Amino acid sequence: MNFYYYLKNAFLILIFLQFAPYLINGIRKQYAHYLTPKTPVGVLSIHGLLYDSSYYNEYLHKYFENPEVKAILLKIECAGGASGTSQALFNEIVALKKEHPKPVIVLIENICTSGAYYIACAADHIVAPGTSVIGSIGASMPYFFQLHDFIEQFKVHYIPMKTGTYKAIGDPFVDLTTQDKELLQGVLDDSYQQFIADVARMRKLALTNSAVWADGKVFSGNQAKQVGLIDEVGSAYTAIRAIKDKGLIEGEIEWIKPPQQTSMLNLFTGHSGSDDEQSMFASMATKVASALTTKLQSAPSVSL
Repeated sequence: MNFYYYLKNAFLILIFLQFAPYLINGIRKQYAHYLTPKTPVGVLSIHGLLYDSSYYNEYLHKYFENPEVKAILLKIECAGGASGTSQALFNEIVALKKEHPKPVIVLIENICTSGAYYIACAADHIVAPGTSVIGSIGASMPYFFQLHDFIEQFKVHYIPMKTGTYKAIGDPFVDLTTQDKELLQGVLDDSYQQFIADVARMRKLALTNSAVWADGKVFSGNQAKQVGLIDEVGSAYTAIRAIKDKGLIEGEIEWIKPPQQTSMLNLFTGHSGSDDEQSMFASMATKVASALTTKLQSAPSVSL
C-alpha cells in the first residue's frame, strides 16, 4: 500500500513540475507591476494636418493632471497646419507645465516644421536625427487663387453681394485690391512676430537674430542643432535617456498611450490615437484634402 501511495505522489509531483514553469510565468506576468515597479510616462503622437487641438488637448490634460505620470514624450511627425491650432497647443503645454511641472520631451524622426515646430518648442528637450527636416518658421496664406480673368474669358459675370469693405477677401472670383493685400500682409506679419517671439523665448534665442533661425528656412537635424532649434541629434534611445534624466526616473518606464482608434475621419484629421506614425505620403494627402476644403471657404486662414 505504501508503494502505491509513494507512486501516486511521485506522479503528482511530476505533473506539477511539468506545469510549474507556466504557472510561475503567469503569476510573474500578473504581478510584474508590483514585483518590478515601472515609472509611467505619457506618450502622445502628433502627426497629420494640424487643424483641431481637441484630441491632443484631451490627452495633454490627462498626462499633466495625473500625478503618477512623471514625464511626457511627444512624438512629432508633422509638417504644420493652421496657425490657431499650433499656437493653441503651444499655449496649452506652457500653461500645463506651469501648473503641473513635469518634463516634456519631443522626439522627431523625419519632419517637424512650421506649426509643428511651434508646438515642439514648448518642450524642455527636443531630439531629432541629423537628416530630419526642422524649422520653416514662418506664416503664409497658401490657398489663394484668382479665377476672375478665367470666368471673364467665358463671358461669365460674377457679382458679389457683401457688406464691409474687406468682406470679399478670399473670394477667388474677386480680384484682390492693394488695400486687401496690405490688410492680409499685416495679419501675416503679426502672426509671424508672435511665432518667432515664442520660439525665441522658449529656445533662448536672440530675437534680433531671427533671420538666421527663422525666415521660413528649413534645416537638417544637424543644422538645427547648430542654430539652437533642437537640443540633441539622436533617436529614441537619446529621448529615453533625456526623459530619465529630466524626470529623475530610475529603472524601467511604463509607456502610457491613448487607445487606438481607426476611422475614415482620422485620415483627414491625423488623429489615429495609435503610436504608429503616418507616412510622409499620408501627411501630404491630408494637407491636400484640407487645402481643397479651405479653397471653398470665403475667409482666408493663416498657416504655419
